[in-house]
Amino acid sequence: MTTLELKTSIVADLDQMSVEMLKSVSHYVKKLRQRPRSASVRPDAQSRRDAAMQFVKTLSVQGGQPVPADERGIDALISEKYNK
Repeated sequence: MTTLELKTSIVADLDQMSVEMLKSVSHYVKKLRQRPRSASVRPDAQSRRDAAMQFVKTLSVQGGQPVPADERGIDALISEKYNK
């Protein structure tokens, strides 16, 4: 397909679209153009869990009762949730 054929085909398709559809396509194209071109790397589930655990371990709680020595805390809750 040549450039001219492609352009003619696009114009023909646009002529058949409703106004709402054209607005929707225009909005979609604008969003695509605003996105950064570099591919971002999503962290895997394990690294996200590790980061969350690191955050939780830095939290502090104040209260009047001491924590029992055999308490496993957040690790026990996470283990119960994810290891079933």
